[in-house]
Amino acid sequence: MNQLPVIFKCSHHRKGNSDLAADLFLKGIHSAGGDAEIITLGDMDFRHCIGCLKCRTAENNLCIFAEKDGAQELYKKIIFAPFSFFSAPIYFYHLPSRLKTFIDRGQWAFEASTGKSGIITDLPARPAYACLVAGRPKGDKLFEGAELSLKFFLRFFKAELQPALTFRGIDEPHDLHKQIEKCATISRAGKQAWHRMINNDR
Repeated sequence: MNQLPVIFKCSHHRKGNSDLAADLFLKGIHSAGGDAEIITLGDMDFRHCIGCLKCRTAENNLCIFAEKDGAQELYKKIIFAPFSFFSAPIYFYHLPSRLKTFIDRGQWAFEASTGKSGIITDLPARPAYACLVAGRPKGDKLFEGAELSLKFFLRFFKAELQPALTFRGIDEPHDLHKQIEKCATISRAGKQAWHRMINNDR
């Protein structure tokens, strides 16, 4: 199954700094002659993991809520995408709640990756990218928790998170837009991601 790279906008606030980062990453992909699908995760709603562990013994390790909301379709996009990109603000040193709920629901993929389900075990290794934007100007471990959660969540899908783009002191809605060099860095990252994909450089 051929599928475009997938870009997740993870903020609950539309047209803010992390949404702009996602658009800039896509702009870079376009400049390299590619394309990607954008998913506005912050606008979606799905059930949270209840820790029932029924995914441990279910067919293909699917969550009991897999047919009751749209989360499973989003996991499929990560599964089939040649690479993925997550753009998110930092709230209290971590990821916004919709993204964290999405990660928690990924328990089924952990069970599948450690078992015999071909859904995960037969996947090739692929890269994943992220841009994290924080209003707070300082803090030694400002992005650490967010990066670790994303890193190990994505490993369930055989996707390896590359070093994230991280920006501090980006607080007001148009702060990132005013910083031309940072915007160029994000666009360049999108262009490079596409080139790596078509050159099979992983």
